[in-house]
Amino acid sequence: MEIFCFAYPERLILLSLLVPLWGFLAWGMVRKAQARKLLADRKLSDSLLGKWSPYREIVIRVMQFFAVGFLLVAWCGPQLCRGDKLVRRDAVDVVYVLDVSNSMLARDEVPDRLGRAKQVMLAISREIDRGRRGLVAFAGSAVVQCPLTADRQAFEAMLHVASPGLVEEQGTNLEAALDIAGRMFTGRGNAGNDAGMRVVVIASDGENHGKTFTGAVGKLGRMDVLLFVVGVGAQKPVHIPVRGDESVSGSVRWDAQGHPVLTAFRPEVLRNLADETGGIFLHSRENEPVSGRVLEELGVMKGGMQWVREPRYREEIYHYFALASVLLLLGAGVMASKS
Repeated sequence: MEIFCFAYPERLILLSLLVPLWGFLAWGMVRKAQARKLLADRKLSDSLLGKWSPYREIVIRVMQFFAVGFLLVAWCGPQLCRGDKLVRRDAVDVVYVLDVSNSMLARDEVPDRLGRAKQVMLAISREIDRGRRGLVAFAGSAVVQCPLTADRQAFEAMLHVASPGLVEEQGTNLEAALDIAGRMFTGRGNAGNDAGMRVVVIASDGENHGKTFTGAVGKLGRMDVLLFVVGVGAQKPVHIPVRGDESVSGSVRWDAQGHPVLTAFRPEVLRNLADETGGIFLHSRENEPVSGRVLEELGVMKGGMQWVREPRYREEIYHYFALASVLLLLGAGVMASKS
């Protein structure tokens, strides 16, 4: 028995774009009709601009809508799957939790703390060749920058653009970030994914962590999540440079009293977090890459290998959806040229 499945089910969320797309197409049709009416009466506008039929316009918009829809479905990798087989997988699902607070812009690392944290995460991601990757960015609040995906290029693109501008509320709320990371493992489409290890990699300077982590830590512990806490920065206080067009004095950040803001790496907070979860604390230094240590620890935990069921046969059918999209766009173009 054949079933319809997707190679990249995490991309299905993009189908939600069809809702605003339909509104945009409908709005465009209404505006076009209003513009013709304002220009002249129907007979005169037909003679000047060509005959226009609202029914034909509706058909054109519907064809455009389905063309985009088929293209999005094709990008999700539709397949016809049948049969099943037992396979052994050692996949590792990793959620990377990246501190993007302003203190991460400090340049006591090269190019800065944030850049060093990205380098660490990129190195770990490329070493772990199987499994999915997700990204949570946090400062005073936390956001999902990239849902769990097997698409390494998409993850790396989202990691590259992560910056303090992603999170409007500044500060450092690691509790919220850990909570979101846990929900990413148990969210829709992930609850039954027990085929490998679950790992959270945090990269932060430990600055301004004012909250406890009891709730989030307990949740991750119950899910058997392995936590790696990577510290970046130096303990000597340094200035925080300013990016963007904020109101500043000079090239560094100043507080309300007119004093330059200083920041220093706080390893004790991050070390305590690792101790509470039974995780591993690592301090990233220029000559001591931490990716090798992470891979070494994961190698010890080969018990994460499990037998799981996967479809025996998969037939790629994305090209049919892509072809349908092209034909619909061509058809819509031909109809529009005749109006």
